[in-house]
Amino acid sequence: MADSSSERLKSKVDLELLKPKHSLKKSQLANDLLVVLRQKVSEYPATHQLKGCSEFILFCCKLIENLVLKKDKIDKKELLKDVFKQLFNLQAPELLVLDATVEFLWSNGLICKIPFSKKTINWFKKKVSCFL
Repeated sequence: MADSSSERLKSKVDLELLKPKHSLKKSQLANDLLVVLRQKVSEYPATHQLKGCSEFILFCCKLIENLVLKKDKIDKKELLKDVFKQLFNLQAPELLVLDATVEFLWSNGLICKIPFSKKTINWFKKKVSCFL
């Protein structure tokens, strides 16, 4: 029943043309980010406290910086806080520490986008490695 409904819908409307916006886009990005970060967290031993680790917070900030576009109009710091709340069940005092850490990282210029030249070199290496 559901297959025929989805087939009828696909025959009437091209679903690729309908893009999520605003809060739906934010929840979609947050969910994608959660999946990636949960996978990354599972790579570390359980004894390592990632919620307070500056390196892990910087990794998350850089990931969000490169993932969220300006046209999406999503507050990146709020997205990070939402993701960390879901990932680590943070309370208000811990969120203040997270906020201060992000401000420190931002003010010292550590949060930045990956340069286009680096992306291009990485893409080229991937393409060349297929031929070797």
